[in-house]
Amino acid sequence: MPPTTPKFPNPPLDEIRPGTLLTVAQAAAHFGVQPGTIRQWAHRGKITHIPLPGKGPRLYHLRPLAQAERDAWENGADRAKRGGRHPDFKPGTTP
Repeated sequence: MPPTTPKFPNPPLDEIRPGTLLTVAQAAAHFGVQPGTIRQWAHRGKITHIPLPGKGPRLYHLRPLAQAERDAWENGADRAKRGGRHPDFKPGTTP
């Protein structure tokens, strides 16, 4: 099966700076979600990890993560009845 383009693609590799790469745990903490949420975004094709050589944790770029988080926010992820974020959480803030 050919690879699909993520909904929120990464920038070209030559434009990526190390400070903009996050592990799943760092991304989850940054956006106030569970690590499983980041993995679900990847599984559902919203984002993809940066294809780096060698072994190590999967790293995700901040821009597509922010776009996926905003997409989730706009589509009701903040609704407590759906198991979403705490009702007082606002995008871009630290919980």
